[in-house]
Amino acid sequence: MKRTTDRKEYTWDIAISLCKQDVEFGSKLVKALNPSLKIFFYEYKQEELITKSGPEEFSKIFKEQSRIVVILSRNEWSKSYYTDIERNAIIDRTSVKNEGYQFLMIIPMEPGEIPSWYPSTRIYVDPFKFTIDEIARFIEFKVAQEGGNLKSLTLEDRYEYFLQRVDEKKLLIQLQQDPIAIESAKNEIVNLKECFNQKCQFLRKNIIGSTSYNEFGPNDKRALFGINEYLLECEIKMPDEIFHKIVTTQDFYIFLKLFKGLPNRLLQEEEQRVYYYSSHLTGWSIQKKGKRISHNENSVLFRNRDNSLFYDLSKPITTLTLIDYWFQKLFTYTTQVFEEYL
Repeated sequence: MKRTTDRKEYTWDIAISLCKQDVEFGSKLVKALNPSLKIFFYEYKQEELITKSGPEEFSKIFKEQSRIVVILSRNEWSKSYYTDIERNAIIDRTSVKNEGYQFLMIIPMEPGEIPSWYPSTRIYVDPFKFTIDEIARFIEFKVAQEGGNLKSLTLEDRYEYFLQRVDEKKLLIQLQQDPIAIESAKNEIVNLKECFNQKCQFLRKNIIGSTSYNEFGPNDKRALFGINEYLLECEIKMPDEIFHKIVTTQDFYIFLKLFKGLPNRLLQEEEQRVYYYSSHLTGWSIQKKGKRISHNENSVLFRNRDNSLFYDLSKPITTLTLIDYWFQKLFTYTTQVFEEYL
């Protein structure tokens, strides 16, 4: 079998292909890898890259420009426009270019969810058995196996890389006050209302049972949808830009609650998220409160308006994913008795 390793020059040491829901895992994995490696991790910039260079040029990253390819695999992978391009490029590389599967590493993000075309005899990395640091070492070993060079990091290297990451985080925090970020949050509120109303309209036509609802209007901050004895509530909190001189994306909240029993409501589940904006990813995040830390560490944390609360943001997801997730929760609660007889 033909191997393209030692003498071939590659633009990238590693190219990572994944679904949007695995961005957080992918980001942690990239941080755990040797910073001397050239890593293509722009899945959230795919549209921008394809617009600039075209699908064929984009596919070359996975077909010929990367020494190894890592797939964070799940059943949804390859079903989007972008990951479908990546899949076709990878398959072409395994067969048409006759490289086999030696350049490829599969990491299933759900147990057993590996691509159907990937040979069952090939080994894949189980993220439920190994830590991210251990997986990073496996990837580095494969890069070396395929002819790549990993630089041994000195103290100076590690310190420079650390400072770079600190600066990037500080810029991300500052970005939350940018007018572009604020406009993005406002647009996403409009999108959220449309998504919620669309789910309401769908279930009103198709659900078994009685429904009650109060959909979002243009100026509404709260909407409800109920099926039989269960009720989903979505509430929006936005800043008063006349009163607040400084506005950040962290002033845009959404609250989702699921109740049982009408008119007396018994809370079943609830969630609060704030808006998160970056040049490559936007969505609704969970505020992750940190430990009591020093002033230096506070500089890389998000904070509330009066700087009395410091926190990080985790698990950003899109509006459509979030609203669909909560309507599915409502549907599951409502149909659980039906399911016993199906």
